Amino acid sequence: MHLSRSFTKAVPFATTTTTTTRRAAGTTLFTRTITALGHRLNQKTLWTAATSSHPDLTTALYQCLSASSTSSTTVTDSAKVKKSGVTIILASRSYPGSDLLTLPSKVPDYISQSQHILGAVVDRVPTPSGHGISTLTLTPSTASSVLASADRLVDCQPFYLSGAESRRKRLKEKSVGKWARSQDIEERSLDTADAWSSFKSISIGRNQVQVPTAALPPSSSSASASGSKETNQDIMMISDLEVHQFLEALDTANPAASKVGLMASSTPFITGRPVTMFYDGQLVQDGVLGVSILKRPASKQEITSVTYPSMSPLGPAMQITRCRGNIILELDESNATRLLLDRLQATTLTKDKEYFLATGEPTTPTSGSVAQVDMSKATVYKITGGDPSKGNMAVDTVHDLQVGQWVQFIHHGKAQDHGHIDNDLTSSDIQTGVTTLRFTATDPNNTIEEQEHVGSNGNNMSSSVQPRFGGSSENGFIIGQPHQGTWVCAVTDSVLKHTL
Repeated sequence: MHLSRSFTKAVPFATTTTTTTRRAAGTTLFTRTITALGHRLNQKTLWTAATSSHPDLTTALYQCLSASSTSSTTVTDSAKVKKSGVTIILASRSYPGSDLLTLPSKVPDYISQSQHILGAVVDRVPTPSGHGISTLTLTPSTASSVLASADRLVDCQPFYLSGAESRRKRLKEKSVGKWARSQDIEERSLDTADAWSSFKSISIGRNQVQVPTAALPPSSSSASASGSKETNQDIMMISDLEVHQFLEALDTANPAASKVGLMASSTPFITGRPVTMFYDGQLVQDGVLGVSILKRPASKQEITSVTYPSMSPLGPAMQITRCRGNIILELDESNATRLLLDRLQATTLTKDKEYFLATGEPTTPTSGSVAQVDMSKATVYKITGGDPSKGNMAVDTVHDLQVGQWVQFIHHGKAQDHGHIDNDLTSSDIQTGVTTLRFTATDPNNTIEEQEHVGSNGNNMSSSVQPRFGGSSENGFIIGQPHQGTWVCAVTDSVLKHTL
């Protein structure tokens, strides 16, 4: 295997008198380590997370994959074995663009021949600086033993749906009714009755997106082969910005599955591509890739949660009394936009800030308190505009709002964490047999760049490998509980935690 110069320098080999000797010693040690890892058989850890902050991408990738111990066959025999596992790789955009474009070729052969490899460039990974590589390896047990029947990971199937074959329609991001076609709602104002009559819903996307077979519900034969009729399905995804129609089709085709994922970060000025993803050795720049995970239920209740640590409420919860699509006309039978402005005037807040609308079930008010939306189960959307004279308030959602729905104004009222996702990790997040992934939404104005964390020599930063997996993107993350609508959360500093 070819070793780059930066990789050879970064690995702490014994000191020798010449550069040639050092390179030879490094190559020999690297080869011996790969061979040793390739001979590890019958591994017991079926999902393994690893994150490295090393400044050299090749070294960081090698450290994570070595910690994951992905191979279950020898190097010489790996080419004859069908790929049985999946490795997800997230790389921070702080690496040089040339390195990120060649990332698939840096995966060792003994891993690429036994694992399906998929991943993307993201803004941050869970290290103190956000710089580094984060990997998650899924390896279903193939041993026919009593122990295998106790393994939770039954099967994992990767999939990739390209933008061309998905038959999805590009949505107009700035239009009021996102799902409406231009011929349905032309460049007209919503002031007229005719315009309102044509704008009935934003959930009529004429969806013809095909869901990959791997993301469909498991067949009864799969459950029977696993030795258990009780299995749960997680669908983990990485996507470009046009994911909404696919999520709608996925919810229709497989409502019982749990869906989580991360939107790939925008990379036009780093790699020359709108987003940079990879699947089985190939660079891709559009579509949706992911893995369907079939597992036995856990002994303890599994956790899927979204939190908003920097958010504060702005007044009590209200009910929508008039709306159309993603436009709110009245809240508690009052002008919606005027209500927001009145609450701002009672504070030191300005109209220039971002404001959001939390939707969900209200909490039960106690004596002396008012009803609040339960943020542990809330869906949060950005307020994109409003007209005080008419009351129209536009909300950034592709799902129809409903009369009677409880909502609450919220805003960033606390110190923002700017997307750092390594904080507040507890022992319950890192333990044997359990992997808790963390996806967060980064402030678009505070993304990290190559110059901030990688020195010119590529070897001026210490690093360690931590047993964690996650990523952060300015484009947000994907969250969908079983039998609930899947949506994209792009609220800055929001955090998704999901336990495998």
